[in-house]
Amino acid sequence: MANPAAKIIIRISTVGKLNKISGTSFRNHQAFTLIELVVVITLISIVLAFALPKLNMSLVTDHQRKLSTWIVLSVKSLKEISVREQALYVLYLDFNNQQMWTAKDAPAEEPSGQEETPGKSAKSEEKPAENKYSLPEGYRLMDVEFVDDQKTKEGVAAIHFYPKGYSDKAIIHIQDADDNRYSYLIESFIPHVKIYEEYIQF
Repeated sequence: MANPAAKIIIRISTVGKLNKISGTSFRNHQAFTLIELVVVITLISIVLAFALPKLNMSLVTDHQRKLSTWIVLSVKSLKEISVREQALYVLYLDFNNQQMWTAKDAPAEEPSGQEETPGKSAKSEEKPAENKYSLPEGYRLMDVEFVDDQKTKEGVAAIHFYPKGYSDKAIIHIQDADDNRYSYLIESFIPHVKIYEEYIQF
């Protein structure tokens, strides 16, 4: 009859051999062949080739969205605050520095028949630093068009918002690096800005 201790030793020895064989087999299965590596690298390259253009497009779209949002919200806010405070407010557009900002202007009330001239303002040189908005990289102000074929292409243009609830009727024209042109139409009595993905005129 076999010694129990010998059985235990034999069993342990057998299990150890099996573990060793199994471990060797496992390591062999984890290795990649040259063909597999080439296939993986090729797939990654294809995915990146399609993903990068979409990433660039999303960045462009994000810049345009932020620019449009600033203009839309600023116009809406200026129409509301000019009526609430019964004061003249102005949206300034600086062509030299490619910046926009809003400010309160004088007089507090426009005398009958003596409204501000569209595109001009006595305080057009004032630029509050905390209210300044710089256009995103690749975008530029082309011009601001008013009714009666009046256009401003240089210096500082001014769009006025009056205490009686209306504003200068104007179109802000903006161009991006790919020569895409956008028009932001500000109506006199409508608080909303109409956005066109083309260059429109009155």
